[in-house]
Amino acid sequence: MDAEELVQLNNEKRKQLSQENKKYYEDMLIYIRTSYNTSDQEMEEILVELLDHLIEAQAEGKTAKDVFGKQPKKYANEILGELPKGVTKKHI
Repeated sequence: MDAEELVQLNNEKRKQLSQENKKYYEDMLIYIRTSYNTSDQEMEEILVELLDHLIEAQAEGKTAKDVFGKQPKKYANEILGELPKGVTKKHI
């Protein structure tokens, strides 16, 4: 699946989130998508993985804060810090 298809999948899956979880997730999404250190493909794969995890946790009655902590930017930084650095043509 390419990055564009992952974006579409992400948009569809996000509809399953509660308002609170959606707001939190979208804060992380914006931060990760605006990162200049990660390829588009990697970003979208990470976002779909996080979304799947959050949807599963939500089904168990948990919130995004329960799963990822109270600071979406901090959690996103931790994830991005684990990835190899690279700048895409789009960002250049």
